[in-house]
Amino acid sequence: MKHKIAEIVKKSLKDYQDLPEIAIDIPRNKNFGDYSCNIALILAKKLEQNPREIASKLVEKLKEDSLFEKVAIAGPGFINFTLKEAIIQDTVKEVIKQDHDWGKLATRNPQPETVLLEYVSANPTGPLHVGHGRWAVVGDAIARLLRAAGYEVKTEYYVNNVGNQIDKLIASVKAAKDGKPTPEGGYGGAYIQEIAKQKAENSEEILASIIEEQKKTLGQLGVAFDNWFDESQLHDKNEVKLGVAKLHDLGMTFEEGGAIWFKSQELGDDKNRVLIRENGNSTYFSADIAYHLNKFSRADHLIDIWGTDHHGYVARLKAALKVMGLPVDKFEVIIGQLVTLYRGKEAIRMSKRTGEMVTLQEVVDEIGTDATRFFFSATDVNSHLDFDLELAKKKSNDNPVFYVQYAHARVCSILEKNKTAGLPDCQTTSLKDLKNPAERALMLKLISWPDIVQVAARLRHPQMVTEYGKELAALFHSFYEQCQVLGNPARVILVDASRIVLRNVLEMLAISAPEKM
Repeated sequence: MKHKIAEIVKKSLKDYQDLPEIAIDIPRNKNFGDYSCNIALILAKKLEQNPREIASKLVEKLKEDSLFEKVAIAGPGFINFTLKEAIIQDTVKEVIKQDHDWGKLATRNPQPETVLLEYVSANPTGPLHVGHGRWAVVGDAIARLLRAAGYEVKTEYYVNNVGNQIDKLIASVKAAKDGKPTPEGGYGGAYIQEIAKQKAENSEEILASIIEEQKKTLGQLGVAFDNWFDESQLHDKNEVKLGVAKLHDLGMTFEEGGAIWFKSQELGDDKNRVLIRENGNSTYFSADIAYHLNKFSRADHLIDIWGTDHHGYVARLKAALKVMGLPVDKFEVIIGQLVTLYRGKEAIRMSKRTGEMVTLQEVVDEIGTDATRFFFSATDVNSHLDFDLELAKKKSNDNPVFYVQYAHARVCSILEKNKTAGLPDCQTTSLKDLKNPAERALMLKLISWPDIVQVAARLRHPQMVTEYGKELAALFHSFYEQCQVLGNPARVILVDASRIVLRNVLEMLAISAPEKM
């Protein structure tokens, strides 16, 4: 609906040049209407004119559109829109007609932009921790949103199976097999002892064992990748050396102390960076350059989700890619912040290196996939997450995932009770008597789901979906407490539309939509 209103506003502004993006918002105060727009204020500043005069001219044109019951000016020049009741009611019927497709892009681009989304990419040195779980859930949710918004999305897990951390892992397992102490800087804990008990002897078998466990945990969380990409592929095909050679040909490398360096200081970095060490081994940085060259050969747009410890790494990698002529405006990095686990008010300490940790698998086993996915999706990935395991297990309205799932189960129960009277035909049943404020609020929320999908996809914000789910559940509960459904065909249809949207919200998050609780 926001997009439709924005297009109508844009059409009314055909006499204006170089229009800015037209933003349509929902006023907090419902007395101001269903939607609002501040375009008159933006144009007034740009053109040095009175915003209310601009708004007044626009309102006269906008009133002619059949979508609106009322168009009015508020404050310094905001334009407020009230939709016609018939438009709202017809859109509710459209919800039922589209069913699973409600919220997805209506018309598919025949040549959609291809997006390669890489996330988790944990070192294969042990079990996944809760931070990996958060990035897994957020990455999967972003992929689902982008697909719904019309993009062609491929997901990828980058396996760092080369380097010092692998050498330390193998040494740690070998020491455990021989009954010796963990080597300095190695990996300890029960999982190393478990690997040592297995038949795996060489590095490939040990890595395969760990990666298989990571895949199993991710699978239980409902996360599957289109591709698992081994770093060793880059070395086997000389892609790392070719990347360094390309930088050399561009005059962006120099040799010092037997090592090859990237002139990153010239591009704003605080110091130059090593590409090839004096012993001839490549660095993680040179491998990452090669990997992103490889990815750009396979997709139009790259999205990476990295851990918080990689924050300073973004600029130097983008600098290297830019100097090589790659479209860095099509390369975005989301930095996933840390997770602190709590049991009530008590924080749980974690350390993967020493083995003192609560693994992602343990969290999923304790609270279930649905709660894990909802809680990991519910906070902006750019913000620290405090995750209370006790709250996630509660079967009460204090637990947001329970609250939303209960709303769906309640909807299904209501529809089941009304089956005896026969469910009404959506297309022939009039909704014109749905005039209660609770009914109107619920209908407006239902028809706004496609807007949420589009904006959440554009901003990479899955938390908008969880928030919408909670708000929709609250509006449904309020409607049901105020309005008698049994024997009212129009309200039965509204309940069915609520079922569809609640289910679509949960499906977008890969969370189950129970019919009974």
